[in-house]
Amino acid sequence: MKKNIYLFLILTAAGIAGCKKDYLDRQPTSTQNAESFYKTPAQFTQAVNGAYAPLQGLYNGTFWAMGEMRSDNTSYEFDPDDRSGTNKEEIDEFRELNNNDMVGAFFESSYTGIGRCNVILARLPAAKLPAAISDTIGGQASFLRAFNYFNVVRIFGDVPLVLTETQSVGDAYKVATKAHAADVYTQIIADATDAIAKLPLSYSGLGNKGRVTKGTAETLLAEVYMTQKKFDLAVPLLRAIIASNVYSLNANYADNFDLTKENGPESIFEIQYIEGPNGLGSDFIDTFAPWDVYDTSVTGHTLDNGAQNGWNIPTQDLLDAYEPDDKRRAASVDETFTSDQYGIIMPYIKKYQSVGAVKGITGNNFPVYRYSDVYLMLAECLNEQGFAGGGDAFRYLNLVRERAGLPDKSAGNTDATLNVANQEDFRTAVAHERQIELCFENHRWFDLLRTGKAVAVMTAHGAREKAIKKPYWNVNSAAYTNIRLLFQYPLNEGQLEH
Repeated sequence: MKKNIYLFLILTAAGIAGCKKDYLDRQPTSTQNAESFYKTPAQFTQAVNGAYAPLQGLYNGTFWAMGEMRSDNTSYEFDPDDRSGTNKEEIDEFRELNNNDMVGAFFESSYTGIGRCNVILARLPAAKLPAAISDTIGGQASFLRAFNYFNVVRIFGDVPLVLTETQSVGDAYKVATKAHAADVYTQIIADATDAIAKLPLSYSGLGNKGRVTKGTAETLLAEVYMTQKKFDLAVPLLRAIIASNVYSLNANYADNFDLTKENGPESIFEIQYIEGPNGLGSDFIDTFAPWDVYDTSVTGHTLDNGAQNGWNIPTQDLLDAYEPDDKRRAASVDETFTSDQYGIIMPYIKKYQSVGAVKGITGNNFPVYRYSDVYLMLAECLNEQGFAGGGDAFRYLNLVRERAGLPDKSAGNTDATLNVANQEDFRTAVAHERQIELCFENHRWFDLLRTGKAVAVMTAHGAREKAIKKPYWNVNSAAYTNIRLLFQYPLNEGQLEH
């Protein structure tokens, strides 16, 4: 069984804080507490492992709905008997309210991670650890804080900017007020820059698999700059990742999702899971399987057939976007299951399909950043700096296409489907490549936001979805009528604002 970096701490942002000392406040010597902890390299390693931990729940439970199902890549299979999954349907169709528990859970998990990073960064200087150890710990905490903030600011816009250790309930209320998104981005850039300066290019030892590296932080910062349209600042970061020679494309696209080949040469950052009843497993294939599977053909286990399944179902829009002979289709989507409920092919995500010994707790990791993403990001940035018919932008785009078994695209190609004649054509080409290459990896919705295409794409997609689904189930009349670029701010959090 692969090793996992997560050594969970039962700590919260407030619970790990110390209290004022008096004669009744003697620190016990037999248990860990805020005063005796945060002293040694081993303790800080445990603490940073605890800062990674919320990402497991985030990716298992909510992020796929907000990063992928919100887009034109995936939708859901309607279950007429079990209607307890309407919170997910609402996210897919832009109908969610501010009390949607999926959205609230996303917010809570993100700020749990941020709070743990704040504690580490606050306590680290006083520990006076050797510089190399302190940098590695601090770099990871800075990255994780930046990563969580990047996710929440793209989802909600203005959000609380909490940078200090929360030591009381009163402190929690003080930091509930939202900051401007621009200020959050300033902090994200500062944290990511700090992480780049401190993190190593790689680690040794199985116990360090899954830790973020200098290349991980460079990828994050490049994506932040692209979101801000600062393509000139993203280019040197992306070129540095390539020049490091740490990463390479897998020859076989499907290897990125092979349970036995996780954390491979193409992996820049992936969320780590361990199969088994240990609280560290993933459940993607169960969640993403059609809900009316009545045998073991999809997961190797009989499903419970209800609202816990049938989510993140690939859409016809995505299937239609594949070019003939694209090897990525068979590696990404299974199209062999016929729905018992509706009598039609119900595709499901194949990337995370594995048969675990116990139902619902597999060891499939979730990819966050892959090296092919870096190629496509650089291709996009170079094109935004100026279209060049035979330039590097085409080279990086075509490296990804060649791995998929597809012919190169070029300026002046006699095949109209492969001809890219100008900057706008290239924008379309790289957006298409990103949709296919990175499908089901929580990039599509953010790509639509970043490129300003969300409203137009999702309005057209919504019309097609309703027409396709009409013969089989009634889609809510409000579906896709208001393509909001931000999610509803959680009701409970809004009530804390002063």
